[in-house]
Amino acid sequence: MMLSEADSKRFYQIWWPLLKYVNSQQNIVEDFPEEPLVANVDPNDAIKIRNVLWNSPDLLDKFIQYNPAKLVEKDLELAASWKARFSGQFVIIRNLKKYSVFLRCDEQPVAFGVLGIMSPLQEIVGCSVPVMVEAVLLPFEGKIIYDSLISPYSVSFGPGLRNRFNHAYRTAQELCGVKAALKAEDTVEEKMDAVAKGNQKILLAFRKELAASGLGDKKLEEHFEAVENFVKTYLLQSLPACSLLNINVDLLSAYFNMHRKKANRVSFKRLIRFLRNSERIDSEKEKALLEFLKSM
Repeated sequence: MMLSEADSKRFYQIWWPLLKYVNSQQNIVEDFPEEPLVANVDPNDAIKIRNVLWNSPDLLDKFIQYNPAKLVEKDLELAASWKARFSGQFVIIRNLKKYSVFLRCDEQPVAFGVLGIMSPLQEIVGCSVPVMVEAVLLPFEGKIIYDSLISPYSVSFGPGLRNRFNHAYRTAQELCGVKAALKAEDTVEEKMDAVAKGNQKILLAFRKELAASGLGDKKLEEHFEAVENFVKTYLLQSLPACSLLNINVDLLSAYFNMHRKKANRVSFKRLIRFLRNSERIDSEKEKALLEFLKSM
């Protein structure tokens, strides 16, 4: 859940000179250490410099151009990759073996797998999750770290908000998975793979609900296969590939027109009720989809 010792050392060999350079150009903090280290930099001073840095894109470019710390080319390339940073408020929703999950609860939630630098993140912000933090996420050689400065909020969350965060986390996982790398844009193949894995999660949950409803094996397989066929032969063949979470009347109408013999209305009614009961779609969309099926 954290960088290796060598990678941690490499990060700070770039980060401290960068902060020192920004401070020398902007005169933000008096008496900033000539040789900044973790032990002798006041975090509040570092935050002030960091905020100026990320709000002034030209400062990173000039640091790379003039290279005052005489960094090797590989380290300059790593510093340049930080232009793809992602900042704001996040909810740390899980501490897993591979990383801590940072959740952005936007209209379309996104989850990031973030590594600690010198220590696991639960040692920095505490083991109790969820916890809201202000942070800047940085790419680091195909992984995600933060810029060493993180500000937890002293707030607690009741059951309602915890449920909301868990729901957003599930949605993020089913839409695009947990992002373990920061880059400008995923490839078409990566997007399709993420959607396929998300649809598989939803299909497995749908199958569990069918089994729990008391259906016999034959009917269960009939309904499941009808929906699975919709996913594999239509949603995943669309450009771009489409998630079951984005099901709508136009998608169903096009599929029924193309595969009328395989499109079992009862199976899709069960799917739509499952999606609504599990809060994957809202009641308005449920109503529109059921009305469409009724008209077929």
